[in-house]
Amino acid sequence: MTVHVTIALDEAVKAKLDALADARQALIDDIVAMAVLDMAVEEEAAPFVSADEEAAFAAAVEQGLKSLAEGRVHSHEEVVAALAVQRAARGG
Repeated sequence: MTVHVTIALDEAVKAKLDALADARQALIDDIVAMAVLDMAVEEEAAPFVSADEEAAFAAAVEQGLKSLAEGRVHSHEEVVAALAVQRAARGG
């Protein structure tokens, strides 16, 4: 069963929700539903220990997307080969 809820938001909060939805490529409805779930089931739904960790994760994702856009990527084969070299150097 789905329950529909209407809430009032100021423009600043709405802008933050829009930005978050864009960054996560999700609908605002889904973002709000996840936030409500986090509040309702806090011990099960908190993927990050702190706001700093979540910000660090978001920054790392942004850096990865920037690298992708700039063409700084490695093929799967290159990564596998580099890991094999590292493993061999460790004697594994």
